[in-house]
Amino acid sequence: MSRISIFLNSEIINNNKGLWIMKKTGNGKGKNTSLVRPGVRSLDSSSGSSFVDSKSKPSKAKKSGTSTRSSSSTTSKRSSGAKKSGAKKANKKAPVFAVVIAVVVLGVAAGVLYKMGYFEKRYDIKMADGSVVKMTQAELVADMTKDVFPQGIIINGVDVSGMTRDEALAAVQANQPERPIDIDVKLSLDGTEYPLDLSTLPIDTNDVEIVDTAFAYLRPTGQESVEELIALHDSREALKSAPATYQTAYTLNTDDISPLVHNVLDPLNNEAVEAEITGFDPEELVFEYTDSEMGYVVDIDTAVADVKALLDGGTYIGTVPVNAEITEPTLTSEMIENEFGLISSSSSTTSPNENRDHNIEITADKLDGHIIEAGGSFSFNGYIGQRTSDAGYREAGVIVDGAIEQALGGGVCQVSSMIYQSALKADLHITERHPHQWPSSYAVAGTDAAVDWGSQDFAFENDSGYPIAFHAYLDRSSSPCTLVVEIYGHQFPDGQYIELEAETVSSSTAGVTYQQNTSMPVGQTNTVRTAHNGCSADCWQVWYDADGNEIDRVIVEPRSVYPTINQIVEVGTLQPDGSQAQFDGSTGSITTSETTTEATEATTEETTTQPAETTPAPTETTPAPTETTPAPTETNPPESSADGSGEQPA
Repeated sequence: MSRISIFLNSEIINNNKGLWIMKKTGNGKGKNTSLVRPGVRSLDSSSGSSFVDSKSKPSKAKKSGTSTRSSSSTTSKRSSGAKKSGAKKANKKAPVFAVVIAVVVLGVAAGVLYKMGYFEKRYDIKMADGSVVKMTQAELVADMTKDVFPQGIIINGVDVSGMTRDEALAAVQANQPERPIDIDVKLSLDGTEYPLDLSTLPIDTNDVEIVDTAFAYLRPTGQESVEELIALHDSREALKSAPATYQTAYTLNTDDISPLVHNVLDPLNNEAVEAEITGFDPEELVFEYTDSEMGYVVDIDTAVADVKALLDGGTYIGTVPVNAEITEPTLTSEMIENEFGLISSSSSTTSPNENRDHNIEITADKLDGHIIEAGGSFSFNGYIGQRTSDAGYREAGVIVDGAIEQALGGGVCQVSSMIYQSALKADLHITERHPHQWPSSYAVAGTDAAVDWGSQDFAFENDSGYPIAFHAYLDRSSSPCTLVVEIYGHQFPDGQYIELEAETVSSSTAGVTYQQNTSMPVGQTNTVRTAHNGCSADCWQVWYDADGNEIDRVIVEPRSVYPTINQIVEVGTLQPDGSQAQFDGSTGSITTSETTTEATEATTEETTTQPAETTPAPTETTPAPTETTPAPTETNPPESSADGSGEQPA
């Protein structure tokens, strides 16, 4: 550049002769002045020509038509002289001012050129295609600090070359999958796995950080030397053939994990549910029941912490064990299936009396399948009820005051006695039991249980800890019939069982009690009640193991006491003349008197009448009675009543 024109409120004009004239275009007062070198024409905008010769003198004014001098002409001369003087001074200052202006102009121009890098050193920069470009350091920096990604940057498979940072972030986010993490976490409790739904948890990503990192890659920081800048540029050019790839990371935000774990485990945190026995099938001989459930006190806080630790560690597929305090129900479904069955059984034959067998059968049928809950109690009178004709009972033998009479319900004591024996064999707590007035043929002394509506009951408590059920029936397939009473429930451990042993520890022989019958002729007797010897007996619960070895024996309290029941015999004392013979109640003897025809010689003969097998007769006696008293015998009592009321309806 050989020539430069700079306008600084001035105008530099080439006169085509190698000289430069600056015309000031403004002096701040709205007037223009020209600075010219002497002998050079200046531009005069007011004249018709482009230049004015500085050496030419101004033309003289034409003389007016009058020669008279006036003051105005004098003033005009003076003014012209002043102008000449100012022009001389201006001509002296013009060269100096022009030099100053030139220096300033050249300095400014040099600064601009320097600023533009005109004088900066240029370096050979090799491009990716092998070509070489000369660039200054400033140009290198400017090229590598553009607000876009260089060629060869790929993020999550997205080529962000030439994109701004914001454009690249938007492109990466648009390419992000909806659920970039496969999550499958389960909770394991007591062998059961429960899936954990984590779909509501947000997924965090470091896409902003990755975009910033990629954007800063191979970008100058302003502290590099020229050599370092060239190396950076070479590396950036290499990206065109070997791109740099970046991958964002995804993490599950577990801040709200607690309620999700609670949703799964809270329903499991409950009390144990007992299996409930709802019935007993007397045909299949099995209990009917509802299933049990385990109880859990789940450590949910620990479970939450364990799940959070798993996820925060970057593991999204796995099973987290859950700790819980497990409480088992007392009665479980498995126990009913495997440990419940026959506990005890008792049986006895009946007497050949249809009414009695009928009463036994309807009582057994009512008992069959009856369940007594754990801790519950059983009352024979309370459950069977009063023995009435409306209830289906018939008349059969009952014991009334030591004698057998016919009454409704005769025979049910055989059922109560078999229940008693089975209850003892099941090791249940007996709360009420009464022996008969004498031992029975269907129950060994010490193992019977008499019942009488309104006075005597048989009762026990189910203290086994589990429900029990009766299976009772009268087997008519044999003659005589057989009564069977069984108890089902939780069996004894290891096959143990109980049998009963009874022992008579004392006895007493029955005597005869005589009663006078004034309407019965002398010599006749009538047995009112049969004699029964008294005794006391103990009963033992004998425990055996599965192999039949005795392992324990427990006496049953209290001891059974059967009173002595004397025979009652009526003796007739009516003499033929209508008088009464003398009666000896202790021996049953009678004495009659005969009047002689002679009063003075009359004597009285005493005649004694006695029952058979009693006190020996005197030497002078009357003939023995026609009815004799049999020896006391043991019989099979149908029923018993301690107060003599018998098994009668109220």
